[in-house]
Amino acid sequence: MRVCQNELSLRFAIACCALSTMASTAQAETWRCTKPDGSVVYSDQNLSGECRKLEALPPLLRVPSVPPVPAEEGKPEAAKPALPEPAQVPTPGRGRRIDPPSDAIITIRDLKAVPNFNSLLGIANFQATMLLENGDTEWTAERVCINVRFRDISMIFLDVQQVGCLEELKPLDSRQFTVTYTGMIPPRLFPIRAEAKVDYVKWTK
Repeated sequence: MRVCQNELSLRFAIACCALSTMASTAQAETWRCTKPDGSVVYSDQNLSGECRKLEALPPLLRVPSVPPVPAEEGKPEAAKPALPEPAQVPTPGRGRRIDPPSDAIITIRDLKAVPNFNSLLGIANFQATMLLENGDTEWTAERVCINVRFRDISMIFLDVQQVGCLEELKPLDSRQFTVTYTGMIPPRLFPIRAEAKVDYVKWTK
């Protein structure tokens, strides 16, 4: 009886060793398989029947380690905002450089009022002579209109307005100009005076 138990124990030990050896052999097997697209994979099983068992694994290649890039260096440099174009600086009394000058740049000098009476025709001509100057250095006053107010000294018999226009007053130019009002001879002759102002200017450059 004791001999049978020893024989069974021996057989069980041999079976366990055989199974352990088969398992270790199966785990150690490596197959090199070629896929239909030509790529090669390694497996512990014969996947497609076209695999070749390797006796030894190919040597492993060590991948060089890359040091991590600091977060600040890895970020792309932020684009600098474009600087706004400088605004055109207004010239005193002129506005923007692309704008025409103010009408006030036209000056009226040496204003005189002269009455002329024609007794035969019964007509009176009141004239205002003046000197017009264009003080701008770039713009031409293509047309300048002057409004003249004629009045008698006592401001009783005469109070009229007349507009006259001058053409092509060039930059920094000055020209004589006369505005005339024609009316009936008043019942009494009297000296007159005149007031003049710029009424309209058309600028060209």
